[in-house]
Amino acid sequence: MNSVDKELIRIIRKIRDRLHAISIINDMILGVAAVLCLGTGMAIASRFFPIYNVYLNILKAVGVAVVAAFLYSAFKPPRNAYAALKVDSFGLKERTVTALELVGNQSTFAMLEKNDALEHLKSMDYKKKMPIRPNKRYLLICLILASVLAVSGFIPNPMAGRAEELHKIKVKIAEQQKKAEKLIEKVKSNPKLSEEQKEELEKKLTELKKELEAARDEKEINKALGRAEKKLEYIKDKYTSGEDLNKIAETLSKSEMTKALADMIKNGDEKAFKNNIKKLAEELKKLSPDEKQKLAEELSKLAHEIKDHPELSKAFGELAKKLASGELGDISSELGELDQSISELMENESVRDAISELAKELGNANTSPSDGQQGQQGQDGSGQQGQGNTPGGNGQQGQGNQPGGNGQGTGQGSGAGSGTNMGNENQAPIPPGGSGIGKKDGSEKKDGEYEKIFTPETLGGEGDTANLNGKKGTGGTTEQVITDKSRTVRGSSV
Repeated sequence: MNSVDKELIRIIRKIRDRLHAISIINDMILGVAAVLCLGTGMAIASRFFPIYNVYLNILKAVGVAVVAAFLYSAFKPPRNAYAALKVDSFGLKERTVTALELVGNQSTFAMLEKNDALEHLKSMDYKKKMPIRPNKRYLLICLILASVLAVSGFIPNPMAGRAEELHKIKVKIAEQQKKAEKLIEKVKSNPKLSEEQKEELEKKLTELKKELEAARDEKEINKALGRAEKKLEYIKDKYTSGEDLNKIAETLSKSEMTKALADMIKNGDEKAFKNNIKKLAEELKKLSPDEKQKLAEELSKLAHEIKDHPELSKAFGELAKKLASGELGDISSELGELDQSISELMENESVRDAISELAKELGNANTSPSDGQQGQQGQDGSGQQGQGNTPGGNGQQGQGNQPGGNGQGTGQGSGAGSGTNMGNENQAPIPPGGSGIGKKDGSEKKDGEYEKIFTPETLGGEGDTANLNGKKGTGGTTEQVITDKSRTVRGSSV
């Protein structure tokens, strides 16, 4: 390759690099335009479907598009042939393309052609012909789309609240699933649990993750957490409670000889307990007759208190008899049974503690307010009955979560109603011209004494009947009729 070829290649590469820079800029603008176009569609769709933080997502997508377009263009430079073709479009009449094809050819004709192309390239101001600036049409498209998005941001979005609510639910589900995953890891690394116990607990926690994933609102999340907590409590209840273990420790702590064993039981040191109970036979032989008698009484009493564990109760009973007789003899079988049974209780207590810790963490996760409501006696839903001296008269009767009263009146219509309220609430006022009987404050009832309920009486005449609807836990429909000079006759007591 001679000097003419090298110079020709150098100039063509400079033109190529310039075209590459222009291509990178325009590709990034096109990427932004594509995202803005898609974002405009998302902004419109967010008015009909809940899409959380749509404008922030569009902004993030613009950033991603710019970076992606830059990387794509940066690693895809144009070829020398494209640069030669581009520069020939400015009036060189394919001189550059022809010269590039003749690189390496040393013939007279080729040299003349390459020198001619080189002279034209040097005389042309290609920087002016190919300025490094963005395409104006691309910029205009971006400005229009950005303006549309900016204007749409000031239009109220009726789905914004729902989108925010759904986002919070998704965040909470993700948090609870992470907590469930941490609990699974705790179960796997807990040395107190056997492989079967770990497998059972992992299964329940995995079910919790699936239920959380299927949850659609906060109420379902809390229900899933509550169900998982109940399942763990159910598993825990399969293992014996530590109450009997506490009784054993308390009894053993009353004697100096067995106090160390009691401390080991309280501390849950199963290994130390197994090692020391073997020495108990020798320690018991050192007791005085009075101490043996006293310990025998305590162990005998303990044997009766732990009848739920027949083997353990029998072992304590036999040991108590031998202590009471003063001749211990061979107590290895009794101590062996004590070792096995108490160790099993200690192991169960360790498992219960581990499961309780898991259940507690689930309980802490379920921090939603209770669905319970302040209790009031009554039955939601009510009916209405009334008769009046003139057509259209009506009355009302119902039982519900409202302070009760009952009254009647005459005039344009008459009605009867009854109700009870067991809470300490203010009594609703009785309309003028009528009278009623109501219970203002709740009071404690004696055994066999109940709140009185009255059925409505037909007070004469005919009127309209209306049905009042209601469901348990919610307020029902109400209807009120005020009459003047009504008869104050209540219904029969039931």
